[in-house]
Amino acid sequence: MDLVALADGLLSRLLAVGLQSLLLAALVWALCRYLPRLDARTRAWLWWLVASQMVVGLVWYAPVALPLLPAEPVAAPVVVAMAAEPATYAVPEMAAGPVPATQASRLDTGVLLLAAWLAGVAVMLANTLRHAWRLHGLVRHARPCRDRRVQALSRALAQRLGVVAAPELRVSDAIDSPMLARPWRPVLMLPASSLATMGDDDLRMALHHELAHLQRRDLWWAWMPALAQHLFFFHPVAHLAAREYAFAREVACDAAVLQDEQHAPHDYGRLLVKLGVSTAPSPALAGASPTFRILKRRLLMLQHTASPLRAGALALTIGLVLLGAVPYQVTARAPVAPTPAVAPTATIATIAPVAVATATATPQARPAVAPRGVAAASPYAVPASPPPPAPAVPAVPKVAPPAPPAPPKPPGHAGTHVINIDREGSGDAYVLIDGNEVTMAGRSDDIVTARKQQQGNAPVLWVRQDGQQYVVRDPDTLKRIKAAHAPMEALGAQQGKLGEAQGALGERQGDLGVKQGELGVKMSAIATEQAAAAMRGGEGRQVELDRKMEALAREQEALAKRQEALARQQEPLARQQEALARQQAAAVVRMQRDVDRLVGEAIRSGKAQRL
Repeated sequence: MDLVALADGLLSRLLAVGLQSLLLAALVWALCRYLPRLDARTRAWLWWLVASQMVVGLVWYAPVALPLLPAEPVAAPVVVAMAAEPATYAVPEMAAGPVPATQASRLDTGVLLLAAWLAGVAVMLANTLRHAWRLHGLVRHARPCRDRRVQALSRALAQRLGVVAAPELRVSDAIDSPMLARPWRPVLMLPASSLATMGDDDLRMALHHELAHLQRRDLWWAWMPALAQHLFFFHPVAHLAAREYAFAREVACDAAVLQDEQHAPHDYGRLLVKLGVSTAPSPALAGASPTFRILKRRLLMLQHTASPLRAGALALTIGLVLLGAVPYQVTARAPVAPTPAVAPTATIATIAPVAVATATATPQARPAVAPRGVAAASPYAVPASPPPPAPAVPAVPKVAPPAPPAPPKPPGHAGTHVINIDREGSGDAYVLIDGNEVTMAGRSDDIVTARKQQQGNAPVLWVRQDGQQYVVRDPDTLKRIKAAHAPMEALGAQQGKLGEAQGALGERQGDLGVKQGELGVKMSAIATEQAAAAMRGGEGRQVELDRKMEALAREQEALAKRQEALARQQEPLARQQEALARQQAAAVVRMQRDVDRLVGEAIRSGKAQRL
């Protein structure tokens, strides 16, 4: 995949997801603020959905389109009767010789932003790995808990709560509060400094809090907010969602302890104050609060023991947030085709931009523009990515003037691969003739000069360099020069296939445009009838015409959606064409270098006979 296209696509998704996450976070914040009866477990899931929306929206290929923006006004198209005329091709000039360094090494802004984003993700990942390594050291140096009182309380709590796989109990001198570590083979570490002084009630509440985390599988679910923080390290919503999810998760475990153990809130609050503030390394959960602000909020939440919302209101709340979590893209409504105006008959010539590759015979020579009138039937042509055609309208049947005759082709040039170069000053050129195929870099009259040197149908290479003419008939040299042009031919074939695919999509878009034009004519006729019925006062006829107009408008909207879908299919093809064009620019430079080297070797070795 092309790096520039990848960068543009990724940055556009980051921007779209970032904007949508702002709206979803505002909705969740409003629900948590103005619904005080919303329990902590529901709050935790709501903020988890905010983080999930950011991750899923980044990898969701096709967001849901919401046509909420007003349709852009469309001017009435002019119906033009088109006369048949052969296509005229405008051949843009392309400089021969090496590609300028500023053009070849130009760094796209999107690529730079992509590199900055990858660097930020790498920094976040390195920080997570550092915390994980620290946690690994804490678990490794912790010793098994031999206190029978602690083991008995832990077993009784695990059995009563229905915890199947009870965590391994360990004691550590490096921590200040109980800590649950590792989603797999969980370990519950207890602080050695305060274990002996903790009473049975405090110890039971502390163990219950950590077992509630284990029962809720918080160590597994916490990966989604953490992943959102890594991917959207620059977005405040990602950090807000992770912080609020962690807070609601702790409050949910606090509520589980108070509800099951029947302890007074002030007793549990005193335990939280004793545990104090302690930040757990990732991935681990500490019983203490990470900051004093979080500790204060947890103590305040202990005073609110309101019952949760009813099932209907809770389902409505989660449904609204789930709807907001679906990735979407706001688009404009499909425009309604206006009544087409008819213009006089005109003759239109199709102008198709075709880029022609260039090559040189010496690296020092500067290329100039090719002379006018050179036929360009090159497989190296770079077909420009056509924009989506405008909706066509039916032509007014008129007799068009006769098409002018096609310009005659130069004799003997069938199958010619022309690389138009007129080297300024020296006039260097070469022509390679192999059967009916001619590959050249020079002027069109050089082909006639080269054919005079051909012996029968045998291949030959004619070279003009520094005012001298040479002829090469060595089969190995000719084969190697043809091989130097092979990458250009392969790229030309790929571009041709992409051009065919783009043309097929263009035909389908044209057919849809014809149908849209026909519907526009019908709508114009109905509008005329509506005006006449309104003047006559025929209410029944007016209702019937309104129904017909609404049906036609629905058909127009359906056709517009199909047009939009085809336009989206055109976009990746255009990006592939751009990537092939960049590859071809590099291939031109390599081909020039190889041909110059082979011609120089032939002249020095005597395989090139001087004329």
